[in-house]
Amino acid sequence: MAYADGFWMISLRGAVGAIERTQGPFASWLRESTAALPVFVFGVLAALALALRWFGPVPSKPRTVMATGLLVAAAGTLAGTAEIAASSAWDYHLQLQLMDSSDRGSTGTAPSSLEQATLGLQLRAIGYGSGILFITNLVLIGWAVAIRGGRLTVSRTQPRTARGRQLGQAQLFLVTALFGSAAIHAAVVPEHLGEWAAAGAFFLVLSAAQFAAGLLVLRRRQRTVLPARTALLATAAVSIIPLALWLYSRTAGLPFGPGAGVPEPLGLPDSAAGALELGTLVLAMVLLRGRGRLPGRPPASAHIRALPVVAAIAVGVIGLAGTGAAWFDNPGRFGHESETISHYQMGIESTRS
Repeated sequence: MAYADGFWMISLRGAVGAIERTQGPFASWLRESTAALPVFVFGVLAALALALRWFGPVPSKPRTVMATGLLVAAAGTLAGTAEIAASSAWDYHLQLQLMDSSDRGSTGTAPSSLEQATLGLQLRAIGYGSGILFITNLVLIGWAVAIRGGRLTVSRTQPRTARGRQLGQAQLFLVTALFGSAAIHAAVVPEHLGEWAAAGAFFLVLSAAQFAAGLLVLRRRQRTVLPARTALLATAAVSIIPLALWLYSRTAGLPFGPGAGVPEPLGLPDSAAGALELGTLVLAMVLLRGRGRLPGRPPASAHIRALPVVAAIAVGVIGLAGTGAAWFDNPGRFGHESETISHYQMGIESTRS
């Protein structure tokens, strides 16, 4: 579903998207579909968790099989629609910039009617795209069920007791989130080194510290899967320090550095890293306070236990992809700005005529 829906997203971009993002469609499809894959995995797991709760581990009746397939298709459609909406929003932003730069040379203002038409076009693309995605996902799910002879197994085994398994999932979440934050911070080191060497060095040290904390969490004590207290304290430290600095820099602005006192704008990579750090901080504090036990509660299914881990992977992958703008745009578009504007103006004239 991720790659099929990604194909339609690239097709819509070629039809109504920003001209500078239409170069290299195959490479764009491969990169962006791969980056969105964890989001689709999260959606499918959530749908299977609902199906397991409503219909049991092995839906036997045709209507329950169809309902399960519809749940999975709907989850994939939501993920794909979110992907198309994010792509369309970026296309609209680039198109507004291009309209503004081309119109300033003639009238000095951007035509509001053209902006509204462009916005309407992007919204219609999202609406039509969501319908196309739902049909595509239905076909894919139906194909998969047909290959299995009309049977659909939601869960092969019933969830068994497991305080240890639940704590093991917590440990896996901590490791995944710490490694994801470390990867995002490592990816932005070259950019910050070029702006301010001290910031680049800070992110380099932070990335190494979070990676080391993840390794500490992996080292379990004997006869338990609960991470050691030292590992949890290290996790809390490498989470709360960058999270506090990030919040301060986005609200009041850091009191030192090139942009002292000026709040920095929110970005996709820093927001993803902040979300991961918030998750690791909260979970580490809960485990430190001895609330890792869940007495009296029925054990969760494998799908539900996997959701937080897959969510951490999805946030980490999206944040890591957001650190490289060249993944989603043509890096050489600024060198061909005059050609792009000329091409866009030709499209405007043909639309008006």
